[in-house]
Amino acid sequence: MTILDTKNENFQTTVRTAPKKPGCYMYKDSSGTIIYIGKAKNLFNRVRSYFMNYPKLEIRIQQMIDLAVEVEYLVVDSDVESIILETNLIKKYHPKYNILMRDDKNYSWILFEKQIKGKNDFPRIRIVRDNSEPNADYFGPFPSRLPLKNILRRARKVFPYASCNRTIVQVSNDPLQVETNNSIPCLYYHLGLCSAPCASKENREDYMKNFNNIKRIFQGQKGEIINELEDKMKILSESREYEKAAEVRDRIDDIQYVTKRIKIDNNVDDIVVAGLVEAARENGINELIEKLKFPASVLSNHKGFRIECYDISNFQGSNPVGAMTVMIDGELRTDLYRRFKIQIKDTPDDFAMHQEMLERRLKYLIDDQNKLKDESLKQMPDLIIVDGGKGQLSSTFLILKQFGLEKRIPIVGLAKREEEIFKLNNQFDVSNNESKGQEKAKKLLAKFGRVMLPRRSESLFIVQRIRDEAHRFGITFHRKLRSKAMKLND
Repeated sequence: MTILDTKNENFQTTVRTAPKKPGCYMYKDSSGTIIYIGKAKNLFNRVRSYFMNYPKLEIRIQQMIDLAVEVEYLVVDSDVESIILETNLIKKYHPKYNILMRDDKNYSWILFEKQIKGKNDFPRIRIVRDNSEPNADYFGPFPSRLPLKNILRRARKVFPYASCNRTIVQVSNDPLQVETNNSIPCLYYHLGLCSAPCASKENREDYMKNFNNIKRIFQGQKGEIINELEDKMKILSESREYEKAAEVRDRIDDIQYVTKRIKIDNNVDDIVVAGLVEAARENGINELIEKLKFPASVLSNHKGFRIECYDISNFQGSNPVGAMTVMIDGELRTDLYRRFKIQIKDTPDDFAMHQEMLERRLKYLIDDQNKLKDESLKQMPDLIIVDGGKGQLSSTFLILKQFGLEKRIPIVGLAKREEEIFKLNNQFDVSNNESKGQEKAKKLLAKFGRVMLPRRSESLFIVQRIRDEAHRFGITFHRKLRSKAMKLND
């Protein structure tokens, strides 16, 4: 038994289903007080490490884990954002076990020197331990120094700047001349990390554009930078300066890579992030609905929008189980998940197993719902996603038809290999004529449509996440049944 096994079931599930994305995690005690805040490039790996390596942890961290009864995640888009957000949250909540941030000597700041013409024409960017130096702007404090160095190293490839201690004062602009104690370009120039103003290869105006753009990244103004470059690229294209336009395009791509959609600044906390997440979920649902192109009368966004996803787990037909996962308004609801022990098949038949699972779920929708105690089965799904391609979609659609729900519930299949969504183009044209309806439904199964959601889009993330959850939820139950069966056979 591990320390995680001693925690409540919801806590265990939250740890085991942590997002594999950058962000912050907050441990809370039984009173709901935040006792520790941390950041990670991969929340799943970081949070699990506390429980995998519990005996090796510092005593204070073990004590924190012992007290923790809840963990909350705030997912962001990059390690830059996770660092800024962690700092904001620690300053806001002052968690008991964040010792590092309570000790001033362990703070780190990013220092941007102020330009003083004739004295400091080419200011530097540095990582420092305090914020007492005058004539500088600061970002921080940050609890960790190494990530800051990595961030600046990447940003410097897009926006070069000087990091040496040379004296560099611009004397004239045309021709460009500088006064310096060393005019030989250093290694950073040859690596493309500095434009060598010491060798009169860049004037202070151009230098300051790069310098200020790095500062703007930390101010959350990456979007404005890209808009300006896109305008410049358009002007160059219209004037047929295609090579220069291509260089600007490449710079935009580099900025996107370095910043990875940074949208967090020093004023953003968990409340703001929650708003951003909610907006992203709503946009993802709207995009999904738009791309599926089902009639608005049967598929439209609303409060309590419910997606159900179904998956089958088995090993060569043994111990087959079905899993139903649920997402409400784009948020996974583990309390509404349900498992099904498949009963009718002992040989691999994925289609029939999907049919049994969906039949057992849908029968509750036509019963008197007032008598149902299972909250998860009371609400009609707005969209059903079946893990699989045309075959799984065809077989489960016939179950919808069997219950007379084919005109009320949109259903699609999600194929793993290419992340393709399959739909029945004429699902809502199926006749209610009982004598011809079943035959017509089978003919319509051949009329599939493909939907490819944009890569890295919120809509694709939504369907991937609920599908992955169905697979995880089902395989966990399947392994338990297999383990139990093996013990009985020993």
